[in-house]
Amino acid sequence: MELIIVFLVFGVLTGFLSSMFGFGGGFVVIPVLYLLLPKLNVPDSLVMHMAIGTSLAIMIVNSINSTISHHRKGHILWYIFFQLAPVIAVGALIGGLFSSFIAGDILRYLFIMFAIYTIISSLMKKTFIDMKDNHIKMPNRIKTSFIGLGVGVIATLLGIGGSVITIPFLRSCRLKMVNAVSLATPLSLPIAIVGAATSIFNGIQHPDLPTWSLGFVYIPAFIGIVAGGFIGVPIGTRIAHHMPDRLFSKVYLSLLVIVVIAMIFE
Repeated sequence: MELIIVFLVFGVLTGFLSSMFGFGGGFVVIPVLYLLLPKLNVPDSLVMHMAIGTSLAIMIVNSINSTISHHRKGHILWYIFFQLAPVIAVGALIGGLFSSFIAGDILRYLFIMFAIYTIISSLMKKTFIDMKDNHIKMPNRIKTSFIGLGVGVIATLLGIGGSVITIPFLRSCRLKMVNAVSLATPLSLPIAIVGAATSIFNGIQHPDLPTWSLGFVYIPAFIGIVAGGFIGVPIGTRIAHHMPDRLFSKVYLSLLVIVVIAMIFE
C-alpha cells in the first residue's frame, strides 16, 4: 500500500514535469525506480534496465496526455514536429535494439554524464537563458536529420525522452521555452513507443524477471505513476502557459542539476 501511494505521488510529479518541462518523466521516474526496485526483489543486474523500460512505457501515456494539453493552448509548432519525428523514430529503434547489450551501471553513468554535459553547454550558451531574438531559424534538412537521429538513439538508451537534447537544440533555433517544451512532448512519443516495445521484447524471456513485470516494464509502477500523471499534466500546462521565458529556462536547468546530484550520490 505504501508503495502504491509513493507511485501515485511521483506520478503527479512526473505528469507535471512532462507537461511543464517536456521531461516525459524519465528524469524523475528513473531515479525513483532505481531506489525502489531493489526493495521489490528486482535483481541488481536488472534494476537500471527495469527503470528505463518502465520509464519509457509511462512516457507513452504522459506524452499523449501532455501533447493534447499543449495543443489546446496552441503551443505546438507542428511543422517542426514533422521535420524531426521520423528520424527520431529511426534513432529510437537503433537505440532500443542495442540497449540490452549495455550493462545497467554503464547506462547509469551515461545518464549522469549526459545530463552534466547538457547543463554545462546550456550555461555556456547565454542565449539559452537570455533569448533576445524570437525569430525561429532551423538548420538545413541534413543537419536537422542527424540531430533527430542522435536524439532517438541516446534518449532510448537512457530512457529520458529526448527533451534534454531537443530543448537545448530548439532554444538554439530561437524558440520560446513554452514552444520548445511543448514540442518535446510529442517528439518523445516515437522514442517512448519504440523504446518500450524493445524493452518488453528484450526482457520478455529473461529468467530473473520479478512478478508483475512485462519484459523490462514493471506493471505496478506503470499503473500508479500513469494514474498520478492525469492530475499533474494539466497543472504543468497551465503554469507553463504563464511563466516568463527567462525564469522558465532557469528552472529547467535547476531541475537537471537536482536530478544529477540524486543519481551521483545513490
